[in-house]
Amino acid sequence: MKFSIKKTALQDALQIAISAIPNKSTLQILNDYSLRLEGNFLEICATDLNLGVRIKLEVMGERDGEALINARKFSDLIKALVEPSIDTVSVDVQDHLTRIKWSEKGQASITSFDASDFPPFPEVEGNSLTLAASELAFLVEKTAFAVSTDNTRQNLNGVFMEAKDGKISMVATDGHRMGRASIDQEGANLESGVIVLPKVLQLVLRLAKNEDSVEICTTETHVLFRIGATQIISKLIEGPYPNYRAVIPQNFERTVQANATELLNKVHCILPMANPRTHQIRFQMDGNNMELSATDPDVGGETREALAITHNGEGSFSIGFDGRYFYEILNMCKSEEVVLKMNTPIGACIIEPVGEDMGFSFLLMPLRLAD
Repeated sequence: MKFSIKKTALQDALQIAISAIPNKSTLQILNDYSLRLEGNFLEICATDLNLGVRIKLEVMGERDGEALINARKFSDLIKALVEPSIDTVSVDVQDHLTRIKWSEKGQASITSFDASDFPPFPEVEGNSLTLAASELAFLVEKTAFAVSTDNTRQNLNGVFMEAKDGKISMVATDGHRMGRASIDQEGANLESGVIVLPKVLQLVLRLAKNEDSVEICTTETHVLFRIGATQIISKLIEGPYPNYRAVIPQNFERTVQANATELLNKVHCILPMANPRTHQIRFQMDGNNMELSATDPDVGGETREALAITHNGEGSFSIGFDGRYFYEILNMCKSEEVVLKMNTPIGACIIEPVGEDMGFSFLLMPLRLAD
């Protein structure tokens, strides 16, 4: 195998592919890139058996072939070629030795291996969706924060994605909070839904520009994201995903509407004095006034703040939330006003931005107040 390629193009491709190289692996082959040249097209592959990256590049091909080469050594070498005069890199693989040349005297060699043992990528040809990278970023931003890190509930360790009734939707929950978001797309079909690892979604968004299109193909076991000449293939998390709709109240006895920025600033002010274990903030509604308070029993301190609200509900009402979760959700609303919909001090609270066609909402479970 022998080819020449622009140094910047090779470096960018290697930095993308290295995302699938495991930090530690007992399988030596997983520490390598698979390089395969056919004509003027080079395919670079990397995998940790759960996540795979495949990139196709146009090069100046001289001799077809394939080989494995240590990923970190190869990446570090190309990344270290910082001299502005280095424009093109030549790669020549013969007799299990890869020779890399970038100038008349500048060259290096790395041992290469037989590519026949490299794990094959699964064929992912099933349900297909296409959306803009900006739309995918919107869906992920409003949901992935709520993915559970509890490994005993693996079906909650990912983002649930489905498409039906003219909408593509994503949901994530850890049992304490939930993010839901959707975009309109007629004809989109993924009724059974799939559970995708958040790190895979973040990788896709890191590679895609806002104006890029992202094609998503799914089977029962894998998902493939295609961005131009780059493919990201990942195992899906086994389901089923819990019936999240069952925990979302349909009717509410009480609503509170407030200025989002003002409420965010008040919560930020209160948080430092919250209990360091529970981070609880008390929200006391009395008429059109909301008082926020927090106490830290370890230091015997407390803090209070207040703001004007629009409160629809009978009598005064108190409810407690983890202030970190509440602040994080509020910070994602990106609207002038927000509304809180509640029933009881221990029932689920829905937090939504006020505006037309916002396409997302949040659920937050309260913390039981001590009194």
